Amino acid sequence: MHKHLLILTLLSSSLCATETESYGWDIPNTPINIGGYLDMSYDEKREDKFLFNDIAMIFSANQNRFDLLGEVELSHISLNGQSNSSSDIDLNVERLQLTYAVSDEQSLRVGRFNSDIGYWNQAPITILQDTTTTPHIVGNFFPKATTGVLFNQNINENNSFSLTFQDNNDIAHQDNIIEVNRHKALAYYGVKDDLSWRFSLGRYQESNHKKSTYMGMGSEYDGEDFSILAELFIQDTELSDEKPYSGYVQSTWHFKEEQDAVLRFESYKDNALDIEENIYLLGYVYRPTSNIALKGEYVYHTKLPLNRFVYSFSVLF
Repeated sequence: MHKHLLILTLLSSSLCATETESYGWDIPNTPINIGGYLDMSYDEKREDKFLFNDIAMIFSANQNRFDLLGEVELSHISLNGQSNSSSDIDLNVERLQLTYAVSDEQSLRVGRFNSDIGYWNQAPITILQDTTTTPHIVGNFFPKATTGVLFNQNINENNSFSLTFQDNNDIAHQDNIIEVNRHKALAYYGVKDDLSWRFSLGRYQESNHKKSTYMGMGSEYDGEDFSILAELFIQDTELSDEKPYSGYVQSTWHFKEEQDAVLRFESYKDNALDIEENIYLLGYVYRPTSNIALKGEYVYHTKLPLNRFVYSFSVLF
């Protein structure tokens, strides 16, 4: 995943994945670039098995020390004719952020942005992820997005930390998982050669005034032939112990330049649902070009009746 984070970083500022390959359209005589992506999937356990998960437009602009990034998504469009009302289509502002580079070591971001928590949240576009389905921690242990302020400090070339603050309603929504109006977080990131690590600590308040505190840690080794990623999160909710823990270990083998094999093991406990189970995933990723990904995976649950095949096609343009 780490090699794809570089693509996302460049994409966030200019929709450019490499020095020789650019995506989007530069509007003449302006600093604005417009592009997008689409993601289509088949999930045999879903009522609408064939679905356009996302059709998104991304626009960005760079001027002096300022970077503007916006992402608007049209989601959950059925391909089998079952979505016959406007309520089945979800239009959402995923990101609308303005970043100011205070110096070479410090930056300040305002708006709605991906929470700087964990590894998966740093690659929110499906085409950049190793699997179509995401680990249980994503969307269950911390807000996926924050509407507020983020301060980032580069300690040196290998270490950095960020502070997040939100004390207002979200300008969009949290994919119907966690909708918050308060969020405070501290995140630390370090890297040495092919090994990196992350630490996150935060507290949020949902729209129903329920407050939760979370802590997470993770590490990734990203080599030429394979990578291995592990994360563990714990959560404490006021007056209850709803989600004591959730963690996973994922290994990806790059057995060909365009092809990867993925194996993931997860374990979590949810007292609110009275569930404690393990999840196993075996997946395959084919990337014929840097802007196209085809994925297939089998997901096995030890408790819930959610064993299934999932396939997806993603393209960045």
